[in-house]
Amino acid sequence: MDLTATARCRCALRALTATLVIAGISVGCGPGGSGDHDGALQPGRDAADRARHTLEVWTPESGNRLQLVQQRAAQFSAAHPDVKVNFTVRDFGSYPAQLKLALASDSAPDVVIGNLGWSLDGPLIKAGTLRPLDPWAGRYGWDKRYPEVAQRQMRFSADGKQFGRGPIFGIPYAADVIGWFYNVGKLAALDVSVPATLAELEAAFASARRAGEVPIMLGNKEQWPGLHLFYLVSNDLVSDREINGIVFGDRSVQWTAPGFVASARKLAQWNASGYISPGTNSMPADDAVARFIRGTGVFLPTGSWNATQLATTMGDGVAFFLTLPVRKGDPSRATGSVGYGWHITTASRQPDLAAEFVDFMTQEAFAIQLAASGDISPLDLGERAPAMPSRLAGEIFAAWQGVLANGTLLPYLDFAAPNGAEVLYPTVQSIIAGAETPEHGLARIEQSRREFLDSL
Repeated sequence: MDLTATARCRCALRALTATLVIAGISVGCGPGGSGDHDGALQPGRDAADRARHTLEVWTPESGNRLQLVQQRAAQFSAAHPDVKVNFTVRDFGSYPAQLKLALASDSAPDVVIGNLGWSLDGPLIKAGTLRPLDPWAGRYGWDKRYPEVAQRQMRFSADGKQFGRGPIFGIPYAADVIGWFYNVGKLAALDVSVPATLAELEAAFASARRAGEVPIMLGNKEQWPGLHLFYLVSNDLVSDREINGIVFGDRSVQWTAPGFVASARKLAQWNASGYISPGTNSMPADDAVARFIRGTGVFLPTGSWNATQLATTMGDGVAFFLTLPVRKGDPSRATGSVGYGWHITTASRQPDLAAEFVDFMTQEAFAIQLAASGDISPLDLGERAPAMPSRLAGEIFAAWQGVLANGTLLPYLDFAAPNGAEVLYPTVQSIIAGAETPEHGLARIEQSRREFLDSL
């Protein structure tokens, strides 16, 4: 759902303003640790001595995911009653700034959730506050646990200057993917079949508009939702090489490439044709979801993080598909992320202990718990997948597993630079509204990207 500077996470991460301390949760040291300096516990220590081992963990998660993380940590505690783990939970609106301050303090946490690319991880790695995790990757199999298409999002150069290559820095546990939710009853009332191609989707928009319906329910006040809509077009019109090139710093690729221009132009045309909800730029994203639930709008472009709310309120009246291909039968390409990684900080005096905690929090058993709750993880579960809690959850899970199997997962374009809120999001919003031409707006985004790359 990328933690980006705009809380794109989005979206997936909701407000939880108070610090939450889970007292008494315990964890143990991992195999192979030795000595006090790395957090390994010596046999025979008394309870008072062991109680002094405390693992400080920071996360901006909320809602269902936070509950599952807490439950998983409790399972760890039951098996390893030696070390207390304190969770500090912050609302993501304030999380990046507060985390940076915490990591620079004399009481820095041991384990923290970050966010992929330059949205948060890059600056933290560049500042030297996060450890490369390769020393533990082989021990715990982290370099084999994740599909190849996912691993590039987990890597950063040790100097923090290159995303997508170098050591593993973050170990993810939950994932997200962008797609189209649709109102099953409204589509049937329009006598329109579920679209199978981009052209059929546009025809469905036209039918909905003629019938007086809102084809695309979009709340773009926060500006990042417009970029998510952009993904659902650019996944078809822009090559994998170009999308990955933008994200991973390939200077031979530019935002002004024809495919990006065509994608931006199409969104402006959709808006001019009345396909996008009126007042989109003044409507919060949460309001758009609420209106869709109440029956306004045929299609809702957003991420999998909204699935639980939609399934709970709409039941089988809502369904989902990924970016539709240009040619019927081609595999779907989709923008998504392997999730916000667990990181071990350079300030931690017990990195082996932290590594065992991270491993436990990212094992397949937890991925199965996530799937059973209606969420998705970066692991390819295959036949080991549990029963889904709703039809919608099953559709999203199957779509996500297909993307992993086909290798058609594409990264969020806003991973490419840390200033999305200042340049990328408002420019895309302006293009959709018709206030700026695609050519001019994308040239400005590219100029900002070049300046950022030069600064590295």
